[in-house]
Amino acid sequence: MSVSHPLLKIFKATLLELYNQDGKIYDTNLRLVPFCRTLEDILRLGLNTNHGHWFSKSDYWTMFHKFCEKAGPGPYHLMKYVKDNQKACSEQGRGRLFLRACLVKKDLASIIRKLRDDQPFLEMWYDPSSSILNNDILSEIFLSLLAEVQKIPFSLYLKNASFLDDTWEMAEYRDYEFVPCEVLGVHLRYINTHLVVTAIDPESVAAEDGKVHIGDVMDELYTESLRGAKRGRVRDLFQLYKGMPVYVSFIKVRLPDGQIYRPISRLLRQLDLDLALVGSQGKCASDDQDGQVSSRKPAHALLQEEEQDEIPVHGPDGKAEFTVVYRGAYPLGEDGRVDRIHDSIENVTSDRGRRKE
Repeated sequence: MSVSHPLLKIFKATLLELYNQDGKIYDTNLRLVPFCRTLEDILRLGLNTNHGHWFSKSDYWTMFHKFCEKAGPGPYHLMKYVKDNQKACSEQGRGRLFLRACLVKKDLASIIRKLRDDQPFLEMWYDPSSSILNNDILSEIFLSLLAEVQKIPFSLYLKNASFLDDTWEMAEYRDYEFVPCEVLGVHLRYINTHLVVTAIDPESVAAEDGKVHIGDVMDELYTESLRGAKRGRVRDLFQLYKGMPVYVSFIKVRLPDGQIYRPISRLLRQLDLDLALVGSQGKCASDDQDGQVSSRKPAHALLQEEEQDEIPVHGPDGKAEFTVVYRGAYPLGEDGRVDRIHDSIENVTSDRGRRKE
């Protein structure tokens, strides 16, 4: 049976490009966005958009939301995960998050088949004269292609969802753990439901190791989404988890190729930030002692697919690769800055400073 619809031809081509990739498919894969866009176009083709609220039109997420409520526990839990997610706020964003979750969980083909087999529901949502899903031949071709999608190992970071309302393109997403501290040292501005880093205090916890940069978006704090959070919520969370390590997630302002992530660039223009400082900590990057700038990424900046080139801390069985001996502990103080670690190590290893536990 030949592919007889232009969208199915494009979908097959983008599918083959992903299928021929070696290893897992990450968010950084350049072939992922065309694939997702075409999948979205197929789901919108012939969709009846008159099921929305007053003055609004429904999207394919509304259809999936209604269908998954009665399609069994698997689809229901996927729908509930997306519905409860605070990062995707629009119909378009929730639909995209749902598709990404289906790709990761390998549930897309089974859900579409159940949908195709529910003819009364399908008739209510899709025009048989213009849609692929409500056409017997075209839907069967689509399902055969989705069966091949199931074989692709998608490794997409579902936490990275705060800009799905705007685009399929994914920014780098970083989860950091900082030492316990009273103040992280970042200045934030609230713009269009996002918290953007506008300045970083020198010598602060956030300034150490060059992890956080001006223009980054603080997305989570202690696993709680900050998108659309009330003013003062960051301060409240710091007080709630006082004395504990700081777990914070950032959407990085720059892509791996150095370009500014487009949705964030629109926020920066509204904030009137100096673009020369974007992606920095407000000062020039430090050079190595020989005057050359190091091209090696620090550990926190490595992409998931780049970690295999690093020396492993654990062996394949999960056990530690190196033998260690516990010597003791020494307090770093309330601020917990990294620049105190060297002195603390000397105190622990010396007889006068060691505090065994």
